Amino acid sequence: MKYLLPAVFALLLCSCAPQVALFDVEVKDMRGVDIDIKDKQIAVYSLASNSSYDSIRVGNAAMALAEKLKQDRGLENSLPVFSIPQYDFAGFGDGQEYDKEYLRELMLETGADLQLFVYNLRYGMFQVEPVVNYSADYRENMVSLPYSVDMHVYDALEEKSVFQTHHKDTVYIKVLASANKNEFNGFVASKLPEVSRVVGEILGGKLTRQWERERRVLINFPDNPQWEEPLALAMDFKWKEAIAGWIPMTESRNARIAAYASYNIAVGCEMMAQFALAREWADFSVKKYRFTENVGLVSYLKKRVAND
Repeated sequence: MKYLLPAVFALLLCSCAPQVALFDVEVKDMRGVDIDIKDKQIAVYSLASNSSYDSIRVGNAAMALAEKLKQDRGLENSLPVFSIPQYDFAGFGDGQEYDKEYLRELMLETGADLQLFVYNLRYGMFQVEPVVNYSADYRENMVSLPYSVDMHVYDALEEKSVFQTHHKDTVYIKVLASANKNEFNGFVASKLPEVSRVVGEILGGKLTRQWERERRVLINFPDNPQWEEPLALAMDFKWKEAIAGWIPMTESRNARIAAYASYNIAVGCEMMAQFALAREWADFSVKKYRFTENVGLVSYLKKRVAND
């Protein structure tokens, strides 16, 4: 968990009403995976047809993937990238049945036991959407280009698949051009090597959970030391001390007070990466009194605990 500076308080209508204190954090996107690379020798393999165009595109994606993984994991040395004609590759087929002997031999030849394969990079038909018309024949356009690509990570020492994905998405390219279709065809073709690198970076990002900025909310009652003191501690990211201040209020006979305090504790537990405990406090908060923030936190923590 990375902490950023607290934002300005967003006040409600009167001083006796609860206020919300906002602060930003950076959390890891749980949609990715963190593949284990400890004590591993890693290589990336570009599997392409004998077409020079396909070889360049898949090769660029493979090189960008290698650079992204090196950057994300802080590796000292660049990862080697090997090109293998797809028709010569026998490691696995469409049915994902592994030729373990072939993959072991590949490990011995290239010195890599963690093998990252990039293949089946395909581009669909592009679409052109005019954005700004400068004249009857010249305009700014947005080109949308769909693509799909496969990535497979295999551990040749343990003889098992580590991660695989069939990724589909669309890239968008802004271009200043006439309405001539042939001009767009040439432009898109010239951009495919560069776009392929973008695809590779996206694939590389899937192997390490990326940091994303999110906003968190705490509930506070102004001019009330019982609330102000733990809030000040929380804003200084002293979560244990802040939680100790909120604990007594969870036993309040006022259901809203108990809900607000237990919600704050749930946020504090999340900040300390105690996600299961955070879920318990968030559930307790909702049982006491439902409000937008605690319901949203329960939903978020369900996913977080499932992926933790």
